[in-house]
Amino acid sequence: MKLKRLNWSGRNYKALNELLAGVRPGEIAVFDWDNTCIFNDIGEALLRRLTLDLAFEIDAQAMAAMVPDRIHGIGHVRIKGRPFSLKKMKNAVFRAYARLKTGSPSCEKSRIDEDYRIFSSGLLALNRALEETPGIGCEFAYPWMITLHQGLTLPEFDRLATSVIQEELRNPIVHRSLADPLKRWRYDWTSGIRPYPEMRDLADRWQERGGKVVVSTASKRQLVEKMIAMTGFPCQQVIGMELEIAGGRLGRVLKPGLWPNLGKGKVANIRARLAGEPTLVAGDSSNDYEMLTAFRSTRVRLLIDRRGRGEIALARRRARAGENGYLAQEIDPKLGTFKAARRRE
Repeated sequence: MKLKRLNWSGRNYKALNELLAGVRPGEIAVFDWDNTCIFNDIGEALLRRLTLDLAFEIDAQAMAAMVPDRIHGIGHVRIKGRPFSLKKMKNAVFRAYARLKTGSPSCEKSRIDEDYRIFSSGLLALNRALEETPGIGCEFAYPWMITLHQGLTLPEFDRLATSVIQEELRNPIVHRSLADPLKRWRYDWTSGIRPYPEMRDLADRWQERGGKVVVSTASKRQLVEKMIAMTGFPCQQVIGMELEIAGGRLGRVLKPGLWPNLGKGKVANIRARLAGEPTLVAGDSSNDYEMLTAFRSTRVRLLIDRRGRGEIALARRRARAGENGYLAQEIDPKLGTFKAARRRE
């Protein structure tokens, strides 16, 4: 059976149907999750909920200790393109958190409100800044974000994950922001998550042909597995970030034997956990570039095009030039959908 036409570009629709026609039982398709199978990022949405609800199970001292004053020798982060002292930002953010967690009922409401805005905007802006600062980047930021889940019991995490997924599926696609009262930093985001029906249909057709669908994500494995179950996305295995579990609670470090699941780590985890190389790989960012290009058996590399910079731009150029085996699918960020194909396609 062919793909549903939906909003696939003409070139992508033709190439993917040709690939599907030749799929043999057991062949593997590996999809990134955030911004590839869905519009937006469920891992970041969970971090927002933990932050805005002050729902962390760790205190300010432990949280501050998780971010060194210098990371890989770098003592600043870039916020809106400008350098900002990492130590100063840490001190402001985690001192505000300490006051929120230990403050007495007699504290002035204005002080509490100010501390809440400093902490909530600051932690979320810090996460984004760590990711975007050259020399620090996602290699530090993504595992750090996962370790902020530590201390949660497994039932608590499951309840929280379910609530966040339900909320984001309902939320409108709207730009939002949260600023520090002193205007030192601002965190911007787009609310609302939407599964891409084209990607679900592709996964469904792949399985229908006897192939295996695997999701490889930099978000927490259990979070993505929960969303897959709630949305009915066809998938047989999820490889993602995992924390060790101790005493029924999420631990402080990543699970032993698992590479941080981004960049080269995605390739290493696929080689370790799958019986063969993927025939189809789909991703959207430079954290997927190695996964898109590392395997000799890969016949089609599908890029969900968010105009990303860095290595992923190389893959985009190859797809836009019409190179065999490279496809790029545009999205409409205002609607949270694939960009509608031109009628002539």
